[in-house]
Order: sequence, then structure tokens, then C-alpha cells
Amino acid sequence: NRDALFGGAGSSGSGGGGGRKARPSSTRSAASPTSAASSPTAAAPRPSPRNNAGIRSTLGSTSNTPVNDPQITSGPSEIFGGKIASRNRMVSILNGQAKIDKMAEAEDNRLKAKQAMTRGIFSKPDPISAANFYKRAADAYKACGENRLERLHRIASGDLQMGQDAYATAAAEYTRAAELAEISDETLPRKRQECHKLHSDAATAWANMGEKGRSAESTVKAAFGLIMGQDLTA
Repeated sequence: NRDALFGGAGSSGSGGGGGRKARPSSTRSAASPTSAASSPTAAAPRPSPRNNAGIRSTLGSTSNTPVNDPQITSGPSEIFGGKIASRNRMVSILNGQAKIDKMAEAEDNRLKAKQAMTRGIFSKPDPISAANFYKRAADAYKACGENRLERLHRIASGDLQMGQDAYATAAAEYTRAAELAEISDETLPRKRQECHKLHSDAATAWANMGEKGRSAESTVKAAFGLIMGQDLTA
């Protein structure tokens, strides 16, 4: 019993000491689960901060999203709810062979749109079909993450939709193109010009179909596009 309590330190010289030394080790090993169970802090695993950091990086904003700086005027999309930033976080960009196939599909739709607007001996231009092909090409470029190509084909689709009095579709295309211009790699003066022009075109489209509220919203966005990125402290 003494060996079990004090570890058998006093009986090191006897011949049966080896057996007595083995007893306290087994006693300590048997007592270790009891001490672990009695300590709730030792049993509960701590959450790993590395996992939390991974979640934050997944939900973080994209590199093209403007930084929230109180001294810099934000873009229209960020001012009106940050819709373009949340949308960009959810878009999955294709790469590899999938991107090559999608780019080929976009180019095929572009050629079909161009062919639909060609006048022949027994045919005339078909703006409705051409607008749909341009929209399909823009959607394909969007999946590939091609900002500039998507923007150009959105504008082409919107122009053709305006000519066919499809004002709601045209306004949606112009608004999307303006959002892309806001986060593009163009220079700041070019961004302001494109953002203002495209939101103004969207306002005209909404006004043509009698949507005064949406027309006013697009007009305000166009105004904010002119001062986007301006330093308020200057």
C-alpha cells in the first residue's frame, strides 16, 4: 500500500523491487483517465483559429472591390447596398479546359450575333436574335471572369434591346455593364465616364417604360459615378 501511495521509492534494493515498481506505474496510468474526466477544461477541445481564418478568407471581398475608406467617395454600386461586391464573392470562375470551352462558346455566340445583323439578298438584320446571342456571349464571358468582354457584349445587347423597345432588358444590361465598369482595370477618369454614361442609359430605358422610381435611382447612380474615387479631404 505504501508503494502504491508513494511510488515505491524506499524499496529499491530488494530483489522483488522490480515487481513493486511496476505497481505504481499501473496505478498512475489507471488514475489518469479519472483526472482527465474530472477536469472539463482539459476534455473540451479548443476551436482552431486556423479554421476560422479560412472561413473569413472564403467570404472576403474580391480584389476588385473598392476598399471602404471614409475619405474616398465610394462607387454607386457600393453606395446602393454593395450588390456588386456580394455578387462577385458568389461567382465561381472557370479555369483550365472548362474555361477554354466556355470562351469558344462565347466566340460562337458573338459570330452568330454578327451574322444575324448582316443583310443578305433574301434576309434582313434580326436585332432580336442578335441581342439574345450577345447576351449569351456576355453570360459565357462572365463565367470566365472576363470583365471587359462581358461589359462590351452587355452594352451591345442593351443597344439592340433599346431599338426593339425592350426597355426592361436593356436597363438591366446597362446596369450590369456599369457595375462592371466600376470594378474594371480602367483608369479612374475612364471608369467615371463609363459608369455615368451607362447608368444614364439605364435611366432613359426605365423612363421610356414609365418606371419613374427606377429611372430616378439610375440617375442618382450616374451622378455618383462622376465623383467615384474622389478624395473628400482634398
